[in-house]
Amino acid sequence: MSLLSTRGLNIAIGGRSLCRDLNLELKPGEVWGLLGANGSGKSTLLHTLAGLRPASAGSVTLSSSRLDRLSRRRCAQQLGLLLQDETGGFPATVMETVLQGRHPHLNLWQWEGEEDLALARQALQQVGLTACAERRLDQLSGGERQRLRIATLLVQAPRVWLLDEPTNHLDLHHQIQMLELLVAQARETDGTLMMSLHDLNLAARFCDRLILLFPGAEPKQGRAEELLVPETLSALYSHPIRRLETGAGPVFIPA
Repeated sequence: MSLLSTRGLNIAIGGRSLCRDLNLELKPGEVWGLLGANGSGKSTLLHTLAGLRPASAGSVTLSSSRLDRLSRRRCAQQLGLLLQDETGGFPATVMETVLQGRHPHLNLWQWEGEEDLALARQALQQVGLTACAERRLDQLSGGERQRLRIATLLVQAPRVWLLDEPTNHLDLHHQIQMLELLVAQARETDGTLMMSLHDLNLAARFCDRLILLFPGAEPKQGRAEELLVPETLSALYSHPIRRLETGAGPVFIPA
């Protein structure tokens, strides 16, 4: 059974087609990578899958329900979206921010309880921000803010994880650490994860399946090892890509 699926999905902006006739089945335990050049529609596709914008045609199904027929609260109980960049709308501490991930699971006017606080503390520990719990957002670096966004998503605990460039602002150590954490969380809960990436080596390391977005054409999808080949990637990015074999696995570099 798929956790998230699409049928005949078309996406267009300003008369320009970004995605045509996309049929997807995101199943439990799968990790998907979303690759494409700048402007190819990666963020727009993720926003459409999350229900933040309507498709030009086709449908999105979350578990067994049409996404456009679900309330935002019901959707947020099952699906989590990590945006590229988020600006806080009001002054808040790190702890106050991470607790926002529990809001879909609370009743109207219900305050967070000890269980919610425990989940928030655990998430901050997982992303290495325990010591920052009482700091304000404007006192955090870009990388710390990104790890806080990830902690908030962990507290939300969805089964469908949609991540728009989750490695933004992160150094090499935290890129690997955060992706290992997110992939492990998704698989341990029998969920599914899709993330847009610019780093082909991270895609090769973490993704089972890929979607390649070619503007104005049908996307390509398939197993990562089938699509991570120089000819396909060179066409995707309009630049020659070389694949080097190493003891740690394949490495992709621009030629």
